[in-house]
Amino acid sequence: MTSPTPDITPLELAGALILVSRIVQARAMHATGDPNAAVHVDRRVCLQAAAQMPPTPHFDRDAWVKAWQEAREDGSLAVRKAVYRLLCQTLADHLDFDGDSWEGEHSQSAFHRIASRLRSVETRVCIDDMLGPFDAKVDPHNLWNGFVSPRFTLETARELAAQTQAMAEECGAESVDTVHVIDAGATDRDGKPLAFVLRVSWMYVEQEGAKQCTLIIEPDDEGLYSIGGWEWTWGYVHWWCLCSEPRAWHVPQCEGCGITRDQSHALKEAAPNVGEILRTLAPEATAALFTADGPPRIVSVFTGDTELAIGDGGPFDAETLGAADAALHAALGSGITDVGPHWIRFTGQDDH
Repeated sequence: MTSPTPDITPLELAGALILVSRIVQARAMHATGDPNAAVHVDRRVCLQAAAQMPPTPHFDRDAWVKAWQEAREDGSLAVRKAVYRLLCQTLADHLDFDGDSWEGEHSQSAFHRIASRLRSVETRVCIDDMLGPFDAKVDPHNLWNGFVSPRFTLETARELAAQTQAMAEECGAESVDTVHVIDAGATDRDGKPLAFVLRVSWMYVEQEGAKQCTLIIEPDDEGLYSIGGWEWTWGYVHWWCLCSEPRAWHVPQCEGCGITRDQSHALKEAAPNVGEILRTLAPEATAALFTADGPPRIVSVFTGDTELAIGDGGPFDAETLGAADAALHAALGSGITDVGPHWIRFTGQDDH
């Protein structure tokens, strides 16, 4: 009976590719003294990486056999074989060197690039409240002083260009970089737009000249434009969960309270409606507390710091509270694990 092939996640494959890049770097350093040089690369680097061997410049067959035997004994051999096969296939897909073979002269940067693509997530980014938010692809592991390096579609690059040019008009071009999309309005033989992006650093033009201060940004192999990577302070757009913790945009659900990003935004959109319902009987209401142990249910209503009674003697009747509960339920459903109580504010503050 044949055992099934283990599933290898993109992150596991990316990790193996990073090890491949280190092996290639070690080979380059040994052969040329330049860690960034291109050297001959063959399937032995995949065998080393799959066996999780150290990134040495030479393939040590005895060490490899020992590592493979240890994998047989600890039960990880099937996984390592699957990593090897997937590494070879991935490199064949991305590094067609000569006909159908990827083996040949490569530098470690090529393997870093492939790994980065595998680790990339679709997210949203901004620079504080100055630029954004923009849809982007980001490798969360490619950080510069904690900041990310996003890649944008051509249409998003247009949005970014418009914002930078508006900032230049408002603040003066000498204080900001501007982005410009140069588009021929045509496509190449592969149907891709004939377009590129310019980034101009106006504050240095007088000292260094226009040529030195203008960067041409071409699309990468995915048709995306890397703008401001390793230079600008790009960060993730965040959404707020019921735990009052910020979550990066590409994280779809909070592990703590169970609320999803979509539920969080639905709650924010529902807040004015909930407030309008409660204010029919208490015009001064500014916030409420609700629980989520099942269908969401309002348990307290406030005007500023003062709690308004929702039972006997209070301004609310069962019909009004029921309508407010229904609005919350429509936004959140009943699948939240953090029962609360949680705030929902109607005026002046975000819903976290």
